[in-house]
Amino acid sequence: MSSCFMQVGTIDRWVWKLHTSQCYTVRSVYSYLTATDTNLNEGFDCFLWLKAVPLNVNLFVWCLFMNRLPTKDNLFRRDAIDASQLMCAALCGELEDRDHLFFRCDDVYGRIWLLVSNWLGIDSVYKGNICTHSFQFRSIGGFSKNSRTAFTIIWIAVIYVVWKDRNNRIFQNKSDQLVALAEKVKLQTYWWLKSHYVLFDFDYRYWRLNPLYCLQAIM
Repeated sequence: MSSCFMQVGTIDRWVWKLHTSQCYTVRSVYSYLTATDTNLNEGFDCFLWLKAVPLNVNLFVWCLFMNRLPTKDNLFRRDAIDASQLMCAALCGELEDRDHLFFRCDDVYGRIWLLVSNWLGIDSVYKGNICTHSFQFRSIGGFSKNSRTAFTIIWIAVIYVVWKDRNNRIFQNKSDQLVALAEKVKLQTYWWLKSHYVLFDFDYRYWRLNPLYCLQAIM
């Protein structure tokens, strides 16, 4: 308290020390976190806080890369469930953790990536963990920044659709067929792209039939 001086006639106010304006900004918080948190500072910033993606989904992706989603392995570590409840919600017989649920569940959710790849006209075998899978899928878009961002948005749409279906299985005892989930990915991506990119001026039917041609408008 020795460095604190009271000034007569001066109104007290909050000061945000992480920005030169002394005002709070989300960017300053994120910059601070990525500089101090080794889990965030791993090059995954290209998947975070995309303008075309809704805020709640951006927060979901942040939790995904931080491995803070309430997957069953995380819930078990927090003593929220017991060992008998660790099996994957897709009933594939394997234990549920982040990489298994989104990338290695070969009986159910892992197969969505094949359907999406076929829709895009791409033949690829993906890695089974978030680090390699995310960058592998993103790199399919090519070398330009816009094209990689477009494929990142599709990747996020798949992840988000899987998570919502997983929760429906657990909490509502219902789920969609794989083809229906793939259609949700197409629709979700379509609305995200259409709401953000002016040049993405296509109807949904054309988008479903010619995704790569439509993406060229924003690449």
